[in-house]
Amino acid sequence: MPSLLLYGGTFNPIHLGHLALCRTAWEQLALDRILLMPAARPPHKEAPDLAADRHRLAMCRLAARLLPRAEACAYELERGGASYTIDTLEYLHHTRPGCDLYLLMGSDMYLTFRQWRRWRDIAALATLAVGVRRGEDSAAVLSAREELDALGVRTVLLDHPALEMSSTGIREELRRTGRSDRLPPEVMIYLRYQGLYGTGTPGGVVDESLQRLLRDYIRPLMGEKRYSHSLCVEQRAVHLAKLYGADPKKAAVAGVLHDICKDMDPADRLQTIPRSDIINAIDFSAQPQLIHSYAAPPYIREHLGLDDPEILDAVRYHTSARGEMTPLDCTVYLADFTSDDRDYPDVEVLRALCETSMDGAMAYALRYIVEQELPAAGQTPCPATRAAYARFCK
Repeated sequence: MPSLLLYGGTFNPIHLGHLALCRTAWEQLALDRILLMPAARPPHKEAPDLAADRHRLAMCRLAARLLPRAEACAYELERGGASYTIDTLEYLHHTRPGCDLYLLMGSDMYLTFRQWRRWRDIAALATLAVGVRRGEDSAAVLSAREELDALGVRTVLLDHPALEMSSTGIREELRRTGRSDRLPPEVMIYLRYQGLYGTGTPGGVVDESLQRLLRDYIRPLMGEKRYSHSLCVEQRAVHLAKLYGADPKKAAVAGVLHDICKDMDPADRLQTIPRSDIINAIDFSAQPQLIHSYAAPPYIREHLGLDDPEILDAVRYHTSARGEMTPLDCTVYLADFTSDDRDYPDVEVLRALCETSMDGAMAYALRYIVEQELPAAGQTPCPATRAAYARFCK
């Protein structure tokens, strides 16, 4: 019989303590699936600074990627109203028949279990999996287990180290310092970009804390030369954005992330592209240099939760360009062409042109690609590049 672990909560935000408890349950219960269930409105506690449903769900989805066979479920958010565990368990019982259900909770919740709505029905549907959250709870948990065992409630106590970690404390830390090491990096990047819990910067202002997080994230994904190039493109993109009327904050994010998939395995990159929201007519086997830029947007969306279409398009077209280039697209395209680490013969000419004419710089760069670089490699322009060439060069 397949086993399914339900872990519900406000997840405001989801943190490393939540993930550690899930991993302990996975290892000790031989589970088949983990389900993270953000609550719409917690019935047992006040939540005055509750982040919007879509943000808590997005953070749970990012966290789920860090756990074995885990997924985030929006059932309680979509249902709305107070989130009662019995309703969710009955839903799972009907939609996933034949599953051996476990309900994961901390010791604090376990000690109040008999105050829950229809707790006997909950116990009939699921085994309680309990992680001791504070060291002083141990004796109380053992006593509660004896009482609940006598009432027919099945309990599994997880051999899990006590963790002093709470979402409330993390929110206070975020408001005070702007970041927390008790969050997965992906979640920290997401909430910082979204400005949750008092973090972030106004639109158009480069968020240096966010940029440091992004630099730390891409560092292990690429070689030293590629990493250095990414930092150069980030810096150059901010400069050009101010000249071209693009958003410097978005330019900084797109610039540092533009090559995030460049050093990944080619097969992994090709598997990512079909998940993109763009239908293209590119023969990637003939033009493999385009793969990384088209693979990056779905990777950024899935792994970092950043779904701003302007940023994703700027990353997607930083190699191929396109006919409908926006100022942000041109900013990242030309930043990649003229970053400080570039040393091809005409780079100083193009850098100077970038300072005076965005369209002129685009025309110069595209003529170089279409009339020199691609023919020398025995390649022809893809449809997106042909459209860009037609716009800027004819």
